[in-house]
Amino acid sequence: MKTNYFLPFLLLAMLVLSSLTAKAQMPVDAYVTTSAPVNDMVEGTGFITLADTNQVDLIELKLGSGDGLYDLFNYSFVFDQSSGLPTGCDWNRVGSKVILKLGSFPFSDVQFGMVRIKYHNGIYSDIYSFVTN
Repeated sequence: MKTNYFLPFLLLAMLVLSSLTAKAQMPVDAYVTTSAPVNDMVEGTGFITLADTNQVDLIELKLGSGDGLYDLFNYSFVFDQSSGLPTGCDWNRVGSKVILKLGSFPFSDVQFGMVRIKYHNGIYSDIYSFVTN
């Protein structure tokens, strides 16, 4: 009797390859609010809603004064870690909603932002882009 190992091997190979190419879920929503400018500086707060908080490693948030620029804010927050943050930054999470204090940065009439999530397996989500004015 001949045993056929081809089909189980093929199924295992497809499973491994599909897990390597799978994209992680991107944030459901993200935006930034700023305080009124004082001496052309504002205080920023980021609000990010995640579809799922399991296996999240980092939340990367970038903010710029123009499309493709990240000259206002650029930092990767370690998930659920509130110590060791840059001056003025703070981490707070309630369920799947993350609230990030961004500290001070220069005032801009419009802020172009992007958020992406890095999961424990090293895979990044697609970028969630937003514009705040």
